[in-house]
Amino acid sequence: MPLQIDAFLLILRLLLIVLLYLFLMQVVLAITRGLGKPVGPKTPAVLGSLVVIDRRSPCTIPLGTSYPLSVRTTIGRGPVNDIQIEDNSVSAQHAHLSYHNGQWYVQDAGSSNGTYVNGLPAGDPLPIKEGDKLYIGNIAFQIKK
Repeated sequence: MPLQIDAFLLILRLLLIVLLYLFLMQVVLAITRGLGKPVGPKTPAVLGSLVVIDRRSPCTIPLGTSYPLSVRTTIGRGPVNDIQIEDNSVSAQHAHLSYHNGQWYVQDAGSSNGTYVNGLPAGDPLPIKEGDKLYIGNIAFQIKK
């Protein structure tokens, strides 16, 4: 009888070792699969830039300051925006710029001072092209490619 128990325990030990090696092999495979992949979010493609062309006092952003634009870009004073503008005339969530079908569109995000393209309010998505003036708070921008 003790011989049967010893054989049973030996089989259990061998099975445990095999399972341990299988587990370690799975861990190594998972790690090696992830080595070639980038960590974190992908950097969005830059499709153009938003350039400061005019500003009213007390805004201190230098003329010519350029901000990169991706397919969807948010603008505002808050930290979650793609373009953060430290100016009291800019709301925390001020505007959204989007690019689709070869055309830029801008829409106000419920800001207190509004978003304008060539003087027209952008309450609904409004097309904007290179050379148009985009007004956000005390700042005027233009899109450049």
